[in-house]
Amino acid sequence: MNNNSSTSGNANSSQQQGSSLVNAVNKELQDMQQQQQPSEDDASADAKKKRAAPKRRKVTHACVYCRRSHMPCDDGRPCQRCIKRNIGHLCHNEPKPSQLAQSQGAGANDAKRAQQQQQLHNQVQTNSIHQQQQMQQGSVNNGVPLYGGFGNPLSALPVTPLTFASEHMGNEFTVISDFLKSLGNDQQNVFPEQGIRVNTTEKFFLTAADPSDGTNEDRLTQVINAKFEAGLLRPYNYVNGYTRLQRYMDSNMSNISRQRILNVMGTFRPAFRTIAQTLTDIDLVLVEEAFERLLLDYDRVFGSMGIPACLWRRTGEIYKGNKEFAALVSVPLEMLREGRLCIYELMAEESAVNYWEKYGNIAFDAGQKAVLTSCLLKNPDPDSQSVISCCFSFTIRRDKYNIPTLIVGNFLPVALG
Repeated sequence: MNNNSSTSGNANSSQQQGSSLVNAVNKELQDMQQQQQPSEDDASADAKKKRAAPKRRKVTHACVYCRRSHMPCDDGRPCQRCIKRNIGHLCHNEPKPSQLAQSQGAGANDAKRAQQQQQLHNQVQTNSIHQQQQMQQGSVNNGVPLYGGFGNPLSALPVTPLTFASEHMGNEFTVISDFLKSLGNDQQNVFPEQGIRVNTTEKFFLTAADPSDGTNEDRLTQVINAKFEAGLLRPYNYVNGYTRLQRYMDSNMSNISRQRILNVMGTFRPAFRTIAQTLTDIDLVLVEEAFERLLLDYDRVFGSMGIPACLWRRTGEIYKGNKEFAALVSVPLEMLREGRLCIYELMAEESAVNYWEKYGNIAFDAGQKAVLTSCLLKNPDPDSQSVISCCFSFTIRRDKYNIPTLIVGNFLPVALG
């Protein structure tokens, strides 16, 4: 019995040990499962975050270095990749093929325009030589040569071909040169108007009505060239202005005053010659168009200001004035239009000489454009003896070639003490 009881006790104890061992194993498995569960949850959460992260925005055009390296780029210039590589100062976009084609097309258009201007320049030189040959072969009537069928007398001018690109600028320079040699010479320089051939006029109308194919700029250039060849569009003839000045000096100024004005012209003659040799007639046409635009601008300015003012060309012809200036010099407002009066005709002799001296000193000096001085104004009527003392300032407006285009003058009357 004792043996049986001991045997049963041993069996129970072994069963208890086995069950406790099973429970321990199960508990350890449960703990391992619980430890693995958070890691799986964390992994799924990380995967969701990765999926939820914003995608990198794709740029439309990479910089030249990222494009060549096939690396991602951004919209910044310099981009972040070039900044990190210390080449931010070299970061730039590579031009697209369409932009390259457009730039090449622009270069072709520029070359075409340059070729057209060269052709126009050659034609102007040919016409100038042809005209001079006609001048040499002109008939003589009572000792006065007749040129071009117009019968205008010309003074002794050089018959050698002009060295100027523009015939108009060459004529103006010739007159300035003759001024310096003509003290005491009563001859006047008058240049004949060029005849307008019918075929060139018809060509202009045909070109304007049906220009050839091309861009708008090319068609406009063709129309302008055709109008210029027909004689309907031409630069302003400043020769007539110098002739008018010479005639006024001969009739209304003393020899000393004339000599002072001629000395002034000698100061700016070299600068004028240097610029004039490079300009073509088509350049002068564009300058004249800019002058017309300035007239429109000052039309609004003069209409809103109460100070007597007017503007004139570099040879003195008044082309615009306000009603205050017209009342100051006692002339109708219509007389201050289209060069009917000259500024030196409204000044006393000493004031006119003073104006030309100050104008000549800064005419071709781009660093100066305004002068403050005084003058005596008068009525253009020779019988009028009254003068008006004024504080006088004038401003020179130059074109893109640094040649004076117009002069704007403001006059403030002051009472004589």
